[in-house]
Amino acid sequence: MDYSKLLNPEQLKPVYDTDGAVLVLAGAGSGKTRVLTYRIAYLIEHNKVEPYNILAITFTNKAANEMKERVAAVTGAQGVWISTFHSLCAKILRMEIAVTEKYTANFSIYTDSDSDKIVSRIVKEMGIEDGGELKKQIRFHISNAKNHALSPEEYAKRINGLPHAETICKAYRSYERQLAANNALDFDDLILKTLLLFKDYPEVLRRYQERFRYVHVDEFQDTNKIQFLLVRMLVGRYGNLFVVGDDDQSIYGWRGAEVGNILDFKKHFAGCRIYKLERNYRSTSNILDLANKIIAHNFERMGKTLWTDGEKGVAVSYRSLYDDRQEADFVIGEMMSLMRYNGYSAGDFAILVRQTALTRLFEEKLYLYNLPFKLIGGQKFYERKEIKDVLAYLKTIANPRDKESLTRIINVPNRKIGEATVAKLAVSCEESGYNMLEGLLHFEDLGLTGATRTKVEPFAELMKDLFEHKDMPLYDFVQYADEKIDFCKDYDRSEDEGLGRIENVQQLFSSIKEFSKDNPDAGLEEYLQSVSLVSDTDEADDGDKVTVATVHGVKGLEFRCVFIVGLEEGIFPSLRASTTEKEIQEERRIMYVAVTRARERLYITNAQRRMRFGRIENGQASRFLTEGGLIAPRPGYRQENYERNAQPSFGKSIADLPGRSTQKRPLQPAVGSAVQTGSAPAVRNADVSCFRPGMTVQHSRFGVGVIESISGENAKIRFEGLGVKTFNMRLAPIKIVNQ
Repeated sequence: MDYSKLLNPEQLKPVYDTDGAVLVLAGAGSGKTRVLTYRIAYLIEHNKVEPYNILAITFTNKAANEMKERVAAVTGAQGVWISTFHSLCAKILRMEIAVTEKYTANFSIYTDSDSDKIVSRIVKEMGIEDGGELKKQIRFHISNAKNHALSPEEYAKRINGLPHAETICKAYRSYERQLAANNALDFDDLILKTLLLFKDYPEVLRRYQERFRYVHVDEFQDTNKIQFLLVRMLVGRYGNLFVVGDDDQSIYGWRGAEVGNILDFKKHFAGCRIYKLERNYRSTSNILDLANKIIAHNFERMGKTLWTDGEKGVAVSYRSLYDDRQEADFVIGEMMSLMRYNGYSAGDFAILVRQTALTRLFEEKLYLYNLPFKLIGGQKFYERKEIKDVLAYLKTIANPRDKESLTRIINVPNRKIGEATVAKLAVSCEESGYNMLEGLLHFEDLGLTGATRTKVEPFAELMKDLFEHKDMPLYDFVQYADEKIDFCKDYDRSEDEGLGRIENVQQLFSSIKEFSKDNPDAGLEEYLQSVSLVSDTDEADDGDKVTVATVHGVKGLEFRCVFIVGLEEGIFPSLRASTTEKEIQEERRIMYVAVTRARERLYITNAQRRMRFGRIENGQASRFLTEGGLIAPRPGYRQENYERNAQPSFGKSIADLPGRSTQKRPLQPAVGSAVQTGSAPAVRNADVSCFRPGMTVQHSRFGVGVIESISGENAKIRFEGLGVKTFNMRLAPIKIVNQ
């Protein structure tokens, strides 16, 4: 095989370097999988290494299967062990764990739900009241301890001084005893128990060191501490370690990934060689230039510069829009224009967000303008648990016979109403001749006593109260319901997950407020009907669709055209009062990953005003725009000020933050950048002057409607049973029925 015809000179060097420790810094789109594949082929063909003696570790089953296919296609060889960390360890443990005399080879592997049940039982046995939040903390700390290879005793020292530290470690010890009694391992145990097996039984370790004489690890920047320790043990005899990774794409610190594993590779493997793959085969020069400028502001990195010998391409476009609704219209309009005039299809586009709450408006706009889409990296907005919970309250009030919605909310937020209590309530209602909601509204007729009555009565009073106020204006009612219920009560505001759920609920409130503004006379039924249509999507065909995704959800993917939206401080980068320099650098790496997903065209947008947490916020342009040269620095801008002064508490209006003016600042473009403000180009209806109030029009999905009013390019159209919806008439799939 002539490798010089298959690989470029930069790729050839690490392929030919077969002994000792080798690190390949592989930039985005530089062909790292190709290098890994041909490196294995070269070992087999040129060095006559038996496939049996080669190990390759990936992070996903999909990546492992793809590499198996590539290696088999290139070499024709069988026997190379290619798997994920967890699959590798599970196989080793099946063969070796009996030596410990604590487990047998037929051990069970517990899922997260299995582990949750055990922790719930432990919390109950410990007599902890209202242990829902503490249960989550215990689960997190057990996993965290195992991913750092710490026993309950060692972890107790690590978290000494934290709230509930003693309880957490006591629960950890009990959890381990129960797993051992069940001859079971959880997912984290697969790696930890393999590590301990190797540590306690050196003869077992030597057997696998002898077998795996050449070890390869893909996506090395995503390894955590325990994975790194396992790899170092495996290569302890022969020292032949070949890792591929990109420190600039290390974006999983929140789940334990240690970028230091790749940054400190030289320290851990003396005499290692480092190669850089900087030639990019994916993106145009303009896109790469932006990525290089932004990531250069990180000071903890090994350093590389992506380049291409391809075309310079279309200039990166930055647009600052008046508000978030205009931002969404611009993105959809630009897509439709590219599809109409430049030969793009829906599947060529990706809309990337840093925070899942931002997807709501884009999902709704794509639906309004009849563009198919799929969501990656999270559930569609109206399918998220916290959204379904709020809507279930509204459905219960709107439809008293909706038992499914009622049973969903009876213990949301947590009221300690379990399944047994719900079953007793259902029986009592049936015996009294009521459906469940009617029974709650006539609670005294049910004859419930004891603990059942004590638990259910407050909920019954709540439902009576809500029913008495259901005729309030829609948005006023939702606000009233939130005051009574506190929909976000169970969400931890100190954690990103909890904050994300809270912001999603506030996004829902914002959408209800918008609907109420357009439909001042609409009630619950009309709103819920409108939502049901927006959330009713066809999941059967996953073909030619716009991708709406978090940046984390598209790592490893690429698209012809990418829109990175919401480039505002506090959103991208995502900031809180406790944000550290280390976290800012990870945010910058996330931006780098987002930029390098684009092949041909890249659009970056933000909104000067955005509805967040139930109110309008005046946005401050993201530092990444300045760092990338897309806008000129503001007067007094200094990079170190950005690094050391993260924004105060997440959720405040940017206008309220110390030292921030409430006046909108113009976002100044840098010289030569493609920056514009305004709305989308004409794509569907070139001449919007043909539309007039009172016209009957036909929407391709919503049917017949009447134009109520027109303001500029936007029109409010009333559809029977759905209320009023606002469209940009240049974009809307609307035809005139009569004039």
